Amino acid sequence: MAEDNGVVDYDRISRIYDVSRAAHPETVEKLIKVLNIDSNSVLLDMGCGTGNYTAALQQVAKSVVGIDISPGMIEHARAKFPGLQFICGDVTSLPFDAETFNAVFAIQVLHHVENKEAFLQEAYRVLRKPGYTALHFCSHEQMKAFFFCHYFPRGLAIELERMPDVAEITSLLEETGFSDVGIEICYQDIVVTNETPERYLDADYRDGVSTFSFLSEEEIEKGCKRLQADIASGAVEKIILRQKEKVAEIGGSTVIYGRKL
Repeated sequence: MAEDNGVVDYDRISRIYDVSRAAHPETVEKLIKVLNIDSNSVLLDMGCGTGNYTAALQQVAKSVVGIDISPGMIEHARAKFPGLQFICGDVTSLPFDAETFNAVFAIQVLHHVENKEAFLQEAYRVLRKPGYTALHFCSHEQMKAFFFCHYFPRGLAIELERMPDVAEITSLLEETGFSDVGIEICYQDIVVTNETPERYLDADYRDGVSTFSFLSEEEIEKGCKRLQADIASGAVEKIILRQKEKVAEIGGSTVIYGRKL
């Protein structure tokens, strides 16, 4: 993760982060494809969290380094994957020489970074030529489809403000110097794992989703009561069905990628 003006306590989240996060096979496949990863690739996972994608891509690459600003995230990553290299550091000021990596990637990180231009400039700087970058995120259209937004509507407004949409990210990549910018849609990955309506009644599960850090206790309680009532009545099933239909149409998350020539 990256810094978010002190609002999100990533060290606290790190304790329960894996309750709602895992490396999704579909996203891993997309990353291997767009980053042109093979057994000789040296990769950087920018904002690695507890290291799920660092470890997943280590299975196919020569080496993967994970970096995160949260000491708690790095501590848990090292405990889970003691054979991998994890560094506590700032993704907008990377502690690496220029042209160190064949590819860099970031999973659901960009909306946590205040200085997005510096983030991408650093990604560009540490890439060799040719080198590849990939950013995994949710488009505005995809976020609007998520069923939990029905119960916590201000959370959607917050995320739409935090997360640049596809066109803006494309422009940022091109302005940084990346070429051949493209998009891959993930139709099965909607970021959080083991998602059911009941999970959002669990404070630990909610704590692993940074959106809830911006909501008041009153808003969370109100949303949970509505959700609980809809679970009891069965009304939540229609809302979930609408999400599934929309995800089948537009996907649950997006990978946008580019190349340093």
